[in-house]
Amino acid sequence: MSVLHPTYTRGSIMLAANGLVPLRSIKCSFTIVQGRFNSSTTESSTPKMPLNTAPIEFTTNYGFRGPWKRPNSIQEAAKNALRCNDTTPARELPFTVKLVDPHTRKDKLSRSKTAGITSIRKSIIDPYLQLSKPRLTVLVMLSAICSYALSPYPATISALLSLTIGTTLCSASANAINMGREPEFDRQMVRTQARPVVRGLLTPLQAFKFASVTGFLGPTILLLGVNPTVASLGFFNIFLYGWLYTSLKRKHIINTWLGAIVGAIPPLMGWAASSPLSHPACWALACLLYAWQFPHFNTLSHNIRNEYKNAGYVMAAWKNPKLNARVALRYSLLMFPLCFFLSYYGITDWYYQFDSAIANAWMAFWSFKFWWQQRYNYSKKVYSNKTEFNKGLALANVYARKTFWVSVWHLPAVLILAILHKKGRWDWLLDEKPALSA
Repeated sequence: MSVLHPTYTRGSIMLAANGLVPLRSIKCSFTIVQGRFNSSTTESSTPKMPLNTAPIEFTTNYGFRGPWKRPNSIQEAAKNALRCNDTTPARELPFTVKLVDPHTRKDKLSRSKTAGITSIRKSIIDPYLQLSKPRLTVLVMLSAICSYALSPYPATISALLSLTIGTTLCSASANAINMGREPEFDRQMVRTQARPVVRGLLTPLQAFKFASVTGFLGPTILLLGVNPTVASLGFFNIFLYGWLYTSLKRKHIINTWLGAIVGAIPPLMGWAASSPLSHPACWALACLLYAWQFPHFNTLSHNIRNEYKNAGYVMAAWKNPKLNARVALRYSLLMFPLCFFLSYYGITDWYYQFDSAIANAWMAFWSFKFWWQQRYNYSKKVYSNKTEFNKGLALANVYARKTFWVSVWHLPAVLILAILHKKGRWDWLLDEKPALSA
């Protein structure tokens, strides 16, 4: 059988392969290897023998250095055929080449990497961070640190770091359990609709896995880095908030009083990190954190009482509005004696009473206005008059909002002032230097 070896003009085969030029119109010449007959065809000539229509495997022109020169190696042929840059002659390319600016390419790669990092942060890091309720967790951690700083016994850097990390992980675990158990109820409240489990960014099972890991690491770090007492308090707080308090939220208004105990335990953890819990001042600190939560939460829940009711959470804000306001005022006034006990038991100096009294009076004033307005709203005279009741309720909403924001600033103010007024802190300014001997 004869073997046909085609020769062709530069670029013609690629055009034919792409369907741009009819294959029969290309000038070709054929040579019969096993014979002496030579034949050439043109566009108008007709072959004198039937052509073999089987597929013919062609070799691209770009693998050659010139019309009659072959590359030295397959690698060189591939390099010449596949290159597409500013050194490639335009006449050898069957398409238009648009050069890319190197700076533009670098910017695109940089944006691609940044987009990848941002995607990981949004899909993994942010949902788990929100699962820990970061603002509440920071508040819990700061209350433990402030109590540790106020304790009369010396502190160490290693214990402080262990207390900070361990308390943060314990709080994150408790909050994750709370979110994992209540997505169907949180979905019904505007305040909690953005939580990761509600939005479907995480499943309840993932929330419980996160809670298990942090719930194990937190008490373990407290045990190894601080002491068993602090570790036990941290583990107890996870159980108290994640399981007992969360279960009672849908059953009885007593859940608010139980939840306030959760806020009172971190100061005990900070104190127990260096000092014994037998000191009465630590209980004054714990009671201060316990009492502060009522003006803070009761005024917050007042303005979203209907959401709590629709979601099935049993809160005093809608079950007993007068009690809700009365409790907020009662515990605001309790701040005065609790701050007094800090000076009485030798934790702060007596100047602390003047500074703390300003902050306490600020919150007590707005709590009083909130209570007085609610007392007036639910009196027999006003409650039966819908117009007057609605006007009074709108005013109570304003006072509740004021009290809430005052409470947000009140707690850090009282704790920071206590640290600044810690007994003996400024004694070095008053100490007289001994006279130099002659």
